[in-house]
Amino acid sequence: MANQPPTIKTPTPVPDRPSSRPKSGRLSSSLRHHEIDDKRTVARSPTFVSERTYTAFARGKRPSTSRTLTSVQSSNYKDGKISQNGVRTSFKMDKHITEALPAMEPAFLEVTKEIAGQYVWRLEGRSRVVDLEEQHHGFFHEGSVYIVLKVDSNETVHLHYWFGKHSTETDRKLIEEKAHELDRIVHHAHVFTRETQHHESICFLRNFNDGIIYIEGRPKTALSRATVYAKRMYIIDGRKFVRATCVEPSADLLDNNLACILDGFPRIYVWIGQNCPYTTRLKAIQVAKKIRNQQRKEVSHIVIIDEKDVSMNTAFIKKLHNGENLPPKEETINNFNAKIDVENIVLHRVAGERVMYDMPEASKRPLNQRYLVKRDSYLLDTGPESPLYVWVGSQANENAAMNGIKRGKSFNEHKAYPSHQAICRIMEDHEPITFRKIFNDWRDKDTKHRQLTKKYSIGNIERALFSTKDNRTVAKLDELWSEDLMSDIVPNNEIWRVGPNQLYGIPWNEHGIFNNGSCYIVLNHVKGNSKSLYVMYYWLGSKSSIELQEKTMKHVLSKDADLQYQCIKVRVLDGKEPTHFMNVLQNSIIIHDCDLKDSSQFSTQMFRVREIVNGNMRVLQVVPNRSSLNSSASFLIMSKEECFLWYGKKSGGPEREYTKSMLEFLNPSKMFDFEVVLEGRENNRLQELLGANCEYPLEFPKPILERRQPNLVLCHHTNSISFEDIVNFQKEDLTSEDIYFLDSFDQIFIWIGQNINEDVRQQLLHLPQKYIEEDTAGRCIADISLWIISQNHEPETFIKHFRDWCNTSYGGHDVYTLTRKRIRQENAIIDIDQEMVDRSYMKYPKYAYRELIKKEPTEEVNKSHKEFHLTERYFKEVMKMSRPEFYRLPLWKQEQCIKSARLGHYETSDNPLHIRCLSPE
Repeated sequence: MANQPPTIKTPTPVPDRPSSRPKSGRLSSSLRHHEIDDKRTVARSPTFVSERTYTAFARGKRPSTSRTLTSVQSSNYKDGKISQNGVRTSFKMDKHITEALPAMEPAFLEVTKEIAGQYVWRLEGRSRVVDLEEQHHGFFHEGSVYIVLKVDSNETVHLHYWFGKHSTETDRKLIEEKAHELDRIVHHAHVFTRETQHHESICFLRNFNDGIIYIEGRPKTALSRATVYAKRMYIIDGRKFVRATCVEPSADLLDNNLACILDGFPRIYVWIGQNCPYTTRLKAIQVAKKIRNQQRKEVSHIVIIDEKDVSMNTAFIKKLHNGENLPPKEETINNFNAKIDVENIVLHRVAGERVMYDMPEASKRPLNQRYLVKRDSYLLDTGPESPLYVWVGSQANENAAMNGIKRGKSFNEHKAYPSHQAICRIMEDHEPITFRKIFNDWRDKDTKHRQLTKKYSIGNIERALFSTKDNRTVAKLDELWSEDLMSDIVPNNEIWRVGPNQLYGIPWNEHGIFNNGSCYIVLNHVKGNSKSLYVMYYWLGSKSSIELQEKTMKHVLSKDADLQYQCIKVRVLDGKEPTHFMNVLQNSIIIHDCDLKDSSQFSTQMFRVREIVNGNMRVLQVVPNRSSLNSSASFLIMSKEECFLWYGKKSGGPEREYTKSMLEFLNPSKMFDFEVVLEGRENNRLQELLGANCEYPLEFPKPILERRQPNLVLCHHTNSISFEDIVNFQKEDLTSEDIYFLDSFDQIFIWIGQNINEDVRQQLLHLPQKYIEEDTAGRCIADISLWIISQNHEPETFIKHFRDWCNTSYGGHDVYTLTRKRIRQENAIIDIDQEMVDRSYMKYPKYAYRELIKKEPTEEVNKSHKEFHLTERYFKEVMKMSRPEFYRLPLWKQEQCIKSARLGHYETSDNPLHIRCLSPE
């Protein structure tokens, strides 16, 4: 019977708790305070141009950073008045200043970065920008253009301008100018994008968690057309962020893979296809609630119809006829799964607008973060179907930020990409996940220079003081970079070697002795905090065949099925054994080379002893020559007559002592007959055994990949395999009917829902490779730690990536059933028979229609609700409907009718001056 290899038991370290992140300071960008100079009228306000913008001018003459803004009088007036401390001061503006500086948009006067929130503006008329109320956020007219500004609590600014598919070219140019003006006011938004209907980027969609809804027409249209309203149906597409497209109600548009909403007062119908994912079902109900709350004054019932409601399906189809001859709508476009052209990813350095001369190629895939220089600007081209990114460094000049979108448009036209392609200008340190994942070595700002600290305990401090390989470091900022640890490990392992046709059990005294030409399965029992888990490792030898590795995976899936899918399956590659795997093997592993163990070519055997993380020992049989040496390890060299222990200069005490233990295990007869040789002091006999002198490495290569913030990816496996990123993921995004990839760059968890059938589980053999083939960072599957876990059996290593983890908060059928129940409860307390007419109009005096449409009506007229002053006869003549019919319309349609009848009211600025923010140029 062979002797059992020596073991080293090491207590498992516990990662530090993450420290809280300090809050950033606040910057003010208000334009409310003005000062008057005796000689020239000037409006003073904090500058919107940061100090760091001028770093590029350090060597030359530095431009002025005066904290002043020139207040320009409107071109319609030559004189103006400013109220200061209760006194109205008259002045006269210089003519050359009036002509040189265009007016600032009055709607932007109250914009500030100090108050977190969301602002939405819409272009109405020829040049009027109107600030929309919160109830209209997320509703976009297909014939209009919008600006969206989102300010986070940490003063991160997201700015977007959006084109409807039926908007005019004049409106698009004007809203683009207004958006760039607002961009200067907020001192260049951290994320600034151009968006087009049906082709919005994730940067834009994430501002509307409850989805965006397209509504027909323009805010103001012909009165005869505005007063005609028929039932509207909305097609829902998307998953995390959804879009509701307005179409003509028709049974031909019903798709079993989608959901749709029929807005028919007093009930809103939600029809759900048989194969519609549960996540989309929940989002469709959420959109219906948004229509009810924001457009129906919370007075409407929501009726949900799915594949189980046969009779309601028949009645619903009968309602899909308006009796109106509406023009056919375009087919809905779903670009949520738009693939990036992985093979043609190119990074360009941007110095101007000429693509051929000012945008040279900087690098191709794989991209490295070091290519992004702070003082320059870069353009990332990922193909025509994905957004075009313009990255601006923190030390780049002002033109790089001001003209980022313009240069992106020039590149788009030069490459003949679609005109609807999203263009995103992003500032340094505010890159979205869709941008960061394209780079092979990206490190976030809070981890580029993070401080690491060694962690020891009473049990390991003595060994650590004498070890040169004890590199146990944990990040102070976040547990995401901490080591993947298992809970208490029960030492009752079962190990099998995978044969051509069956599994062969390994006796206990040979546990930890592997051959790199074979594959092994290790089953271990782990006791967690609240439950017990089975961990199944499958170790793949570096010289094992692909066929043998596939058989190993099939055996793993078979054993997992026998254990009712309760196993955590971990792939372990030869040479990349994790700490928790080494702990299962009692902190040591011996690997024989299949080409050297039984070979008669070499009469000498050579074993390399290396200490890896946490004092675990890895012994590998290597070719007995000088090129196999390494200064950071110890070696055992045995011939038939002699035995040498070779110690590298950088080898530690534990390695050297374990080399002696290996001699006792492999060749007990030479236990007291060996010679110790230090590096550089080899005798003639040892040199004869190792052969001619040659160079050998001084250290072992470091891991290629580093841990990043995790990214959740949905795997579509129904028809063809495709992948979709889930931004801002949470526990509820995990559904029982799907497969997900939790990707932290150096590690991938494959999460399998409990309702996945056996046929789909067999696809796990090829899913990881297909996922890596579409990886934009160019990773190799051999460099990634791979875990396969099942629902309700997640380890702590997986759970730590989710906030507020709860074992009962999965998405899927149960959440959908509970949501339907809540909708029925809400319907029970809503009285849809109540009168919808706003009776407050009765107390207002009545005027003729021609009197109300005057530019300056009488003071008694309520300018916000001019329709209150119409008599019943005038109201019906103007609106082409009675008051009860008018108030049964959704609010957006009521507003459209009022504006089309010229009864709308637009607030004017109290400030007689128009202020414009000037750039340094």
